[in-house]
Parts: sequence; structure tokens; C-alpha cells
Amino acid sequence: MQVLKRIRDIITSRLFVTSFLILLQLTAMILPFLFLGMRSVYIHTFVGLISTLISLSIANDEKHAPFHAIWIIVLLAAPIAGWPLYVILRYNKQAGKASRRCATVSANLDKVPFGGFQPDTLYACKQHPFHREMLHLASSCNAPVFTGTTTRYFSNGESFYPVYLEELRKAKKFIFMEYFIINEGFLWQEIKQILAEKCRQGVEVRILYDDIATISKLTRSFRRELRSMGVQVYPFNPFRAAVDSFMNYRDHRKITVIDGVVGFTGGINLADEYINKIERFGYWKDAGLMLKGSAVQALTHTFLKSWGFVVKEEQNPQQYLIDMPQNADSLVQPFCDSPTGPIRVGRNTYTSLINGAQKYVWITAPYLILENEMLNALCLAATSGVDVRIITPHVADKWYVHAVTRSNYRALIKAGVKVYEYTPGFVHAKLIVTDDAAAMVATTNFDYRSFYALFENGVMLYGQDVISQIKTDFIDTMDKSLQYTMEMCQKTPRIRRAVRKMLRIFSPFL
Repeated sequence: MQVLKRIRDIITSRLFVTSFLILLQLTAMILPFLFLGMRSVYIHTFVGLISTLISLSIANDEKHAPFHAIWIIVLLAAPIAGWPLYVILRYNKQAGKASRRCATVSANLDKVPFGGFQPDTLYACKQHPFHREMLHLASSCNAPVFTGTTTRYFSNGESFYPVYLEELRKAKKFIFMEYFIINEGFLWQEIKQILAEKCRQGVEVRILYDDIATISKLTRSFRRELRSMGVQVYPFNPFRAAVDSFMNYRDHRKITVIDGVVGFTGGINLADEYINKIERFGYWKDAGLMLKGSAVQALTHTFLKSWGFVVKEEQNPQQYLIDMPQNADSLVQPFCDSPTGPIRVGRNTYTSLINGAQKYVWITAPYLILENEMLNALCLAATSGVDVRIITPHVADKWYVHAVTRSNYRALIKAGVKVYEYTPGFVHAKLIVTDDAAAMVATTNFDYRSFYALFENGVMLYGQDVISQIKTDFIDTMDKSLQYTMEMCQKTPRIRRAVRKMLRIFSPFL
């Protein structure tokens, strides 16, 4: 009976029904072309010509350059099915409408001042070795530099969540939460109890979560229960039964703002594996960051952009953008990235930090799916005498992504990059630290999806204390890791190497 109940639950789930309807749409679109194609050589010739023309158009599209190869392969290998699918996804009216709305909401909120300094006006910024990176972020995504902000770095989920819960309990005015994953379990039950109490006290609570990332994790009563408590809760970009390229744009941000004065971000989602209450892929190594003071305004500003896109209502952002500086001299620069914008902020910032390093650049990355430009930047830095080190997981959460990650090792090691795999389990932290002068704690992975298809956020840090903490954590993580060597790469069976090379072709979709 339990098996039958499980089958019934799967068949009646929103994920199954919606996926089935999408499959029906794709089948209905493609079958007529297949039917006609089997009966007429003229149809094949016409479709082949259309596919060739579209391939030429794709080759000249600079905005979607990383996806050129895979689309051209699909179009030329399966033109009858390929070009209708490309046209539908590339020129989808609903996707265009959603992208424009997202860009409009963002542009309108960017007109609202929220403190901070432009790097070219603050003396401390002008003298900083990474002044150029500050300018890039400030101009590309409205990310001013803040002083008057204290920072606290968390090297794992276990140290993060007690402080996180305690700060939630202190909320007096509002709590904003935006997460890629929320999952039922110990952590969420603790959070939910606090939120219920805060709602009774009159605290305004808003929650955004990514719909696809949580579609198989949350129960059907999730939103109903929270709304009965008084929480305003919405899914970001709801999964629907439509062939829509905007469905690929997901909210990968992790943000909590409390009263506009305290903010949390980093790689930690609200699920038990992130705090090692349960084990999925060995020990889960993550990182979190708490900000107190002026820079929290930037996290609030980022949340309000997402909220404005999801909830179509008039906003009064000024009441939430609170400037309460703390006694701190560190320079802090929170930023956000959007796939609907013209600039790939996360990708460009990583590349700029790598290119700007003079002594060392150390990176932790759960996925290492590299474009040629990023691979060349890492190799060039190493061959120029910069100490380049990268830590990736030894225990994979997705075997095919891990295979592509390992496919980059040979070229990196040959150039002098030191590559490590964290043997106790899975590294989910997205960190970069360089020259004892700059560090970044972010949600952005080293992969195509984070660079081109996900809403992300991060914080650039220019204070010595927090950089020292991140560097110490990196050294501790490296001590628990296995250094990969060229000999280990050469011992990899040829078949496995061939599979990895084949998977790299599909890197943009991993």
C-alpha cells in the first residue's frame, strides 16, 4: 500500500503533471516536422537551410557566446527538431516580457539612493590595490562601497545557524528572506517557530524561495501554513506547464535581512545538510557571512528587486533602507547579478580578481565548469608566478558535473595551478581570496548557469581581519584535502577521459 501511495503522490505531484504537459507541448511541436520530413526531401532541404541560417546567426550573437557550440551541434545534427525548439525558446514572448519586467523593476530601484560611497570619491578606495574591481562593481550593478559595517565569517553551517537563529529572535520591525532552497527539517522547524512568534509580535516577515529548486522538497501546505501565521511568502518564477526559456532563470541568492541592520549571505541554504544535521555527500563544507551596519542596505536593496519582480505592488523602499553605521573601518561592497542584465557581474568579477592578483589567488568551488577565457586566466596567472590554488569536492553531488570539473585538472596542473579535492565530503562554499587585500563570499559558482542563467549575490571584502579568517579557513580546508597531480590525471582510464570531453560539450547546460 505504501508503494502505491508513493506512486500516486508522484503522479499527482505538480512536478510530474507540469513536466508531462511540457513534454506534450514539445511533442506536438516537433512531430509535424518529423512526419513531413519523412515524406519529402524538399522539407529536409528547407529545414536544413533554415538550420544553417540560424547557426550563422547564433555564431554572431555575442550575448550568448558560451551556448553557441551546443546549439549549433543540435541544429546541424537534428535540424527538423532543433530549429523549431531554438526559435521557441530564443524568441518566446512570455520570457521576453518577464525579462523586461525584471530589468524595469531593477532599474527603478537603482534610482533610489541607499548610501555607500563611489570608489572614486573615497580616499581609502583610491589607495586600495583592488580599486579597479571596486569601480567595476560600482558601475556595472550599482554596488557602492560601504564603511561603518562589521563582518563575521562562518566557516561552516554548524557555527552559522545558532547565530542566525539568535539574530532572528531579536527582530523588531521586519525580516526579509530570499533563498534558493528551503527544506523541511530541524533547521526550518526552528526558523518557523521564531517566525510565528515574530508575526504575533507584529514583525513584518517576507519570504521568497525558488520554485523549481524546492518543488520536490516542500509540501503542498508550505505556503498555506506560513500565510496563516502572517508571513508573506511567494515562489520565485513559478514552474508552469509552458515551453518558456525564462524558466531557466532561477533565484540562486541567499539573503536574510533583519530590521535593515543585520544581514546574512553566503552559500548556506535553509536545509539540514547545510548545517550537517543530516549527511548527503559526506561532510558539507560551506561558508556564511554576517554583516551589521551600513552595508546591509545593499542586501535589502537586492531583496526588494526580487520582491518587486515577484509581487506586483507599489513599494516604498526608503522605509527599509536603514543606515545604522557600526564602529568599523573595513570596506565592504555587496553586489547582485541578474541574467536579464547586459553585464555578467559574477563572471567578470572572478576574472578581474584572478587577473589582478600579484602574489596569490585561492579559490573554493563546488563546480569548476570553465569557459576558455576563465581557464586561460587561471593558467596565465599561474605561469606568471602567482600562487593559484583551487579546492573542489572529492565527494560529488552530481557525477556528470564532477566529471567536467575533473576534465579541467590536466590543463590547470600543467600551467602550475595547485588543485585539491576536499576528501571529507562536499565543498559548497564559493570563496576567493587574493593578496591579503580582497576576498569574496558569494553564491556564484564557477559554471555557466551561475554566470548566465541565475540570479546571484555576493560580498566583496577589503578588511584585513575577515580576509585573514577566510585565508585561515582555506588553509584548514586544504590540509584536509588531496592534492591532485599530473600523474593522477594520466592514470585516468581513456574511456573516462573521453566521457569527460564529451560532457564538456554540454557544459553550458550543466
